[in-house]
Amino acid sequence: PDAVAMVVSDLSKPGEPERVVEEAIQAAGARRLSSIVSCAGVVRYGGVGEITREDLQAQLDLNLVAPLMIAQAAAPHMREAGGGSIVHVASTLGVRSAPGTAAYAASKAALLSVTRTLALELAPDKVRVNAVLPGVVDTDMVRVPRVEVAPEDAPALIEQQLDELRQLHPLGRLGEPADVAAAVCYLLDAAWVTGASLEVDGGLLAG
Repeated sequence: PDAVAMVVSDLSKPGEPERVVEEAIQAAGARRLSSIVSCAGVVRYGGVGEITREDLQAQLDLNLVAPLMIAQAAAPHMREAGGGSIVHVASTLGVRSAPGTAAYAASKAALLSVTRTLALELAPDKVRVNAVLPGVVDTDMVRVPRVEVAPEDAPALIEQQLDELRQLHPLGRLGEPADVAAAVCYLLDAAWVTGASLEVDGGLLAG
């Protein structure tokens, strides 16, 4: 328990990503801040004509701006410590989009670009920056209707959506959080890997 410190934050708000990093550094103390995983995210589905400026900004703030600000705040400390590892949780939608996900896909595609650029800039300081590209993972984020329906119709629609999403993955199932966590742990420790985008998608992008 002494090795765990919890910091609660709304990372979409200006200044919060930097505050979280500073509190993490203080909590780490002599152990130093050596690794960061940015995995907070939000999706708001909307097709052409349905995307509002508010929805677009919300997804950019949390999916792109927050991880960039976190990495930027942590980089000087990792330089001083002689190196570190940063992993961004992106999405397969960052490289192959789907209807209704234009804003979300754009935020994740931009995050992949940020990952590669940071990897180049921080490589001389032994700070590695990589990304994981999950396929559809069975979490609360995907267990919501993608179109507006009456509350009583939502459970059946969600099950239909999940079945359709499973069929997109050649391995025949959705991902589990543990699948993504295993890939993140690999990248945190992979000493000769930086600027990489690791697909963890049950074969989605290969199909």
